[in-house]
Amino acid sequence: MTRAKVLIVDDQKLFATSLEGILRNIGGDRISDISVCFSGEEAVKRVDTFLPDLVLMDIFMPGMGGLQALRALREKHPEVKVVMLTTFSYDTYVREAVASGACGYILKDSTPAEVLDTVVSALKGGTVFSRAAVDALAGRARRFNPQKSTIPEWFGLLSEKEKRILLLISKGMSNDEIAETLFIGKHTVRNYISAIYDKLNAKDRFEAMRKAIEAQIHTLVME
Repeated sequence: MTRAKVLIVDDQKLFATSLEGILRNIGGDRISDISVCFSGEEAVKRVDTFLPDLVLMDIFMPGMGGLQALRALREKHPEVKVVMLTTFSYDTYVREAVASGACGYILKDSTPAEVLDTVVSALKGGTVFSRAAVDALAGRARRFNPQKSTIPEWFGLLSEKEKRILLLISKGMSNDEIAETLFIGKHTVRNYISAIYDKLNAKDRFEAMRKAIEAQIHTLVME
């Protein structure tokens, strides 16, 4: 992977500049340059000139919030990847972020290594959810399914490999992580996931993850 340019967007200046320092310190072989701004409005303008490969952006900011800025960036620069970096793991925010075009959602209390891993995975084309974000979706599923759910019809359409991959997707794993876990190629993983989407009638990774969690797939597939 070539070294990438990263834009950090957060109205908490101490957090934003601290994260910049951390990523400069540990991401030297993966990150070529980092820029920081402190509002959604500024971010939309900065992307025009800085041309980052990836944006790490808070959701809640005064004025133009992170989700509004995300939608503006996706419209103007669809090639730029955006990861939401926030304090909140509520499933509503996760859903909105992904629906608006974010390729990841991680929490501000993530370790520096986790943030860097997220940057690397997102740049490789992965969709990255923090453990807390996945747990938020699982919590929603438990509220609607307090007991083991009925086995959905789509489950019987999946091969054993597809079931295993869907289980790993439900845990928030990226394509690269799934490939490493199952000792298969990344292209093979992408092919399996495409087939899974078709069988689940899921339009994207988020919907496949939601359906898997609500079906309590961890009770249906052997680890």
